[in-house]
Amino acid sequence: MLDGNAIIPLYEQLKEKIASEIAEGIYKPGDKLLSEVELAEKYNVSVITVRRATNDLRKRGLLEKKQGKGTFVASRKYNKDLNQVLSFSDSCKSIGAVPGAKLLTSEIVSPNKDVLEQMELPDNSKTVYISRLRLVNDEPMVIEDNYFSLKYSFLLEEDLNNDSLFEILNRKSGTQVVRSRRTIEICRASAFQASQLNIKRNSPLLLVQGVTYDQENEIVYLGIQIINGERYKLHV
Repeated sequence: MLDGNAIIPLYEQLKEKIASEIAEGIYKPGDKLLSEVELAEKYNVSVITVRRATNDLRKRGLLEKKQGKGTFVASRKYNKDLNQVLSFSDSCKSIGAVPGAKLLTSEIVSPNKDVLEQMELPDNSKTVYISRLRLVNDEPMVIEDNYFSLKYSFLLEEDLNNDSLFEILNRKSGTQVVRSRRTIEICRASAFQASQLNIKRNSPLLLVQGVTYDQENEIVYLGIQIINGERYKLHV
């Protein structure tokens, strides 16, 4: 119970108690909290005290309020630093998460003019197109579409369901991805994207697009990432 005689205000006590229970796994991501009235009765405090505590926890990103449904423990957000050139796999490992991949498409294609211009390839060029669903701790998080010049056609023979593209490129051709230039936009989930990411159609997504370069300052690939914005935090 909370201590009404303590110097620490009741809302602060309640806030830290809920935060501790989240940290200890008593409340798990997606769990629904008791209503404000029920929490007030449980801890013998006012609804205003409960509301102040839960509002502070929402600002800290620990809780989220869903209109008409109640207050829930927020799903974990994963961090990605766009200032660093890391493979998706290494980025996951850096935050203690387990990376995964599911190959969606792997083929030779004739991309549109915009793709060819960004890759600095002549009109009517063909490219290697690889599309993968990227997983974090077995949760679908990113749809990753990459366009490579035909120089990298050996990728079509590789196991792309698990291996890191960066590792394959380095092992097979000595290519090291050392820098990139990227843009970030907001987009809405198509029916296909929603089905792959287990979200609702038209949900907001992050669209990150960019070109990566190797140690010789040559273009390696054009990458387009569709990211579940509710689960990812990008640092730029």
